[in-house]
Amino acid sequence: MTVVLLGLVAALLYGVSDFFGAVGSRTRSATVIAFGALLVSAITVLPAFALVDSVWSWPAVLFGAAAGASAGVGVLLLYAALAVGPIGFVSPVVALMSAVLPALFAAATGEHLSGLAVVALVAIVLGGLLIGAEPDIAQRPGTKTVVLTAVTGLVYAGYFVFMDATPPDSGAVPMLSDSIAAVVAVGVVLLVRRKRSPVGPLGRRDLLLIAAAGLTQGVATVLLVTALHLPGLAIVSALSALYPATTVGLAVLVLHERLLARHAVGLAVAIAGVAGLALARG
Repeated sequence: MTVVLLGLVAALLYGVSDFFGAVGSRTRSATVIAFGALLVSAITVLPAFALVDSVWSWPAVLFGAAAGASAGVGVLLLYAALAVGPIGFVSPVVALMSAVLPALFAAATGEHLSGLAVVALVAIVLGGLLIGAEPDIAQRPGTKTVVLTAVTGLVYAGYFVFMDATPPDSGAVPMLSDSIAAVVAVGVVLLVRRKRSPVGPLGRRDLLLIAAAGLTQGVATVLLVTALHLPGLAIVSALSALYPATTVGLAVLVLHERLLARHAVGLAVAIAGVAGLALARG
């Protein structure tokens, strides 16, 4: 039950972070917003050292850094894929791959799942896809979109596998190396792009959105890593498919975007899946 709760809250907070990041990216460079949010996130995870016992080791640092680099590169690839669209293809496929591939890896490496848990995982992934899908899903994606989307899904799936490989007693160490590696990965891209197109000063609104995106992402990272240090990689990765729920919900409440029937159905299916997963985990 603990791993379900931690994974669920982490997924929902990642959705909140994505919402703030998306709003900020409408008026500023997405790379600038992503870099600022990752920097705030890195600072946010520091208090975790005072809350959990943390043992420093090379596996904790290296696997955490590999996860962070995957997250940083994944964000940039996702933006590139969304730029060539269609969003209705990119978002659901990335969510599906990042949820299913780690689950398959976990099953291949000996993680046991009950029949109820498998059904619940399928419901969660299906619900997440329905929530994240856009109305233009019928558009046919080009070769570039397909390749970018597939690579993005693989990279995001790698995040869960790398972070799950960190030692259970490493506590906040992989969280910190994760955040630093993500900042470095996106920072390098930002430096290259600034040489071609200089970035102007950030306004108060930009800074508030960056802070909000980074804070929620940092808290989500702490919860996610804590969950991954418990048995249940397949469960945590499947719960990650729910992150569009809060993004879509905030878009409806704050930006007054229209809620489609598919979104409501997806939310109901996902909630049923989470309930089933909680029962399966006891």
